Amino acid sequence: MRRVPARSATTAAAALLMLSGALTACASPQGGDSGADEKAVAEICPTADTEGTIKIGMSAPLAVFAPLLLGVETGAFGEAGLDVQIEKLPSAESLPLVARGQLDAQMTSLSSSHFNTLKDGVDVRWIVPMDDQQEIPPGTPVPGYWSHKDVVGSAASPDLTKLKGGDISTPTGGTGVSGLILDNALEKVGLGINDIKLSPPLVGPDALNALANGAVSAAWISAPLEVEAAKNPDLVPIAGYAPGVTGTAVMAGRTLLDRPEVAVKFTQVLSQVTTKYLDGDYRKNAETVRLLAAAEEVDASTIEDSALLSFDPTFSMDGTEKFADELQAFALERGELEYEKPLDSADLIDTRITEAAATCDSAVK
Repeated sequence: MRRVPARSATTAAAALLMLSGALTACASPQGGDSGADEKAVAEICPTADTEGTIKIGMSAPLAVFAPLLLGVETGAFGEAGLDVQIEKLPSAESLPLVARGQLDAQMTSLSSSHFNTLKDGVDVRWIVPMDDQQEIPPGTPVPGYWSHKDVVGSAASPDLTKLKGGDISTPTGGTGVSGLILDNALEKVGLGINDIKLSPPLVGPDALNALANGAVSAAWISAPLEVEAAKNPDLVPIAGYAPGVTGTAVMAGRTLLDRPEVAVKFTQVLSQVTTKYLDGDYRKNAETVRLLAAAEEVDASTIEDSALLSFDPTFSMDGTEKFADELQAFALERGELEYEKPLDSADLIDTRITEAAATCDSAVK
């Protein structure tokens, strides 16, 4: 069984314990008293009159959140009768607020904390996925792990065995999706996450600077900083998201789960803006570039030079349960969870919202 190195395990365990305590204190039974969970897909269709406020926690305006950002930036939610309010908070801070009903949802990545909420009986469920990762050629500048040419060699064929024993920075100290991506990449060359040294977590420009100056052998470079990393001829991308589900998710709390019609209409707006602005190579659409640059608070050139993301306007939940199962298994092996036997990941997922958004008559003009 793989275990977290001591210097990372202490930090991760402490964070999970604090979060668990906060969640347990406000836990509600799985399934609310409103009867909303018992409604079939055909019973949660919105109408033109469906309206409401949705408060969403989001750490930063990231490229992978583009449909949500565009819905806000274009005023599409307001035109549909929805008041979508974004609160910029780290995911670890917003999750307890969702559990307490002070926020309706998170725009985040699926994590160990969400599995612990399931174990504690707290109503937080994955209702909408975001980006759909496509197959990309090796060496393509994308968000993910980057290293040095003098460590792993060329971008087209990096030798990850050279990372053995090296210091690698992950944004979460080796936990969650970023830890799973690193472990999967190392597994292909007969290594694992225990074969490297996890440096203190670095994010944003700090991660890029540490990588550039040789403080670490590899680091997770998040969007849109892969554009800057690609400008450095000594840096090469080595591992990123596998094709398919990435774990980027709208995680809804009880206050939104009890209003499924509002959640469906919200999803229909996401679908509308995705079809209008994110079809094909949206980086060549001047209007999309302008809107995304404003929403992500970056220069237009950053949008034009960044990796092309793919968003399915149906927001199909296909593959989400498999992704959740794999992440839970990794978290269990790493000792990140408060339990030892896997839970049913399906209980963390509600597929009705996207199914209704696709099959109900559109309530969005």
